[in-house]
Amino acid sequence: MTAIDPQSFRQALGTFVTGVTIVTARAPDGQPIGLTVSSFNSVSLDPPLVLWSLALKSASLPSFREARSWAVHVLSVGQEEISARFATPGADRFAGLEFEDGPEGAPQLPEFAARFGCEATFEYEGGDHAIFVGHVENLQRRDAEPLVYHGGRYGRVRQPADDLGQPALKRLADTGFLELVPGGFQLTEIGRAMLGDLRAGLARWKEGPGLNIPEGDRRLLADLHRLIEIQSAS
Repeated sequence: MTAIDPQSFRQALGTFVTGVTIVTARAPDGQPIGLTVSSFNSVSLDPPLVLWSLALKSASLPSFREARSWAVHVLSVGQEEISARFATPGADRFAGLEFEDGPEGAPQLPEFAARFGCEATFEYEGGDHAIFVGHVENLQRRDAEPLVYHGGRYGRVRQPADDLGQPALKRLADTGFLELVPGGFQLTEIGRAMLGDLRAGLARWKEGPGLNIPEGDRRLLADLHRLIEIQSAS
């Protein structure tokens, strides 16, 4: 059997796009602990189980092995800095963060796209890593675009331009809600800031089609409503 070169193996794994997560817990002395993890994955829907892995040489391994619960935070676009902080050895990772414990007892970060509070259930050894499996006791999901990681770089999810159509894309780009990029679009800062506030108003507009709204504005409202549907499905 031909030996696999570790560097080539690592580079090949880097072609797989992953999300970015931070796993938190309480150490035996009560101190908060946490680190950035890309090895998060689902295991089972019934019962709800998830897993992540940690290098056997990690200084945090003994504390996570003692933890009775831990939480996985799926990061969103704009959280690159906190991801880098929790990936830096020796950093004061919780410095300046306002946080409290979640229902399962692990620290809850203030921002995330999704959070899974878990009871520590199983641990397996997998080569040079420990694999932790947890039973999801509670979860939260927020309307936020998830942060992704590929080839050693952070990235973001792009929606295909065909989901909206070129005329609608141009109208929304003209308003400053989004900008066109090769193969799709991405929300601008204005678009991300305003999208959440528009949801309730657009829902009322859809329920009251008899409202006296100029045709041009009505068309723009329809474009925005479709954009919200696409963002919600992502």
